[in-house]
Amino acid sequence: MEDEEKTKGGPFEEQYSDDEILAFIATEEVVTTREVADHFDYHLQTARRRLKLLHGESRIRQKDVGKRFVWWLPHD
Repeated sequence: MEDEEKTKGGPFEEQYSDDEILAFIATEEVVTTREVADHFDYHLQTARRRLKLLHGESRIRQKDVGKRFVWWLPHD
């Protein structure tokens, strides 16, 4: 059980659904990892991990802007 929590990011990581995160991004159009972390009261690493998973599933797009990533929904 402990190993499972480590690989999934802990018991609180799934506190919000992917759809809730996507809805937040849709209302803001473009977001930073910090904005997602603040909105969902996530640790920055947790927000980054969730966003990278959504990006890996092609549900959001990303761009490295300096030392930050910005994220948005695809328009296609």
